[in-house]
Amino acid sequence: MRIVIGNLPGDVTEEGIREALNAFAPVDAIRLVKESGTPTAVIELEVPRPQAEALAKRIHGRLYKGRELRAWVPLMDW
Repeated sequence: MRIVIGNLPGDVTEEGIREALNAFAPVDAIRLVKESGTPTAVIELEVPRPQAEALAKRIHGRLYKGRELRAWVPLMDW
């Protein structure tokens, strides 16, 4: 399942995200998208959709390097 995390700081790294999310769940893979504007991370987890949605709700609104994170599970699995 994928969770998208937005509103990340410009200096974010894959390792930094992995470290920050370690307390919530083990992350299988991370892809950073820094093409335009604020960086976004797409994380892969081996969990069912309801568990991914619950995790996204726990992440949403948390502070990371002074930024309030936005997290959601995409409607379609792309």
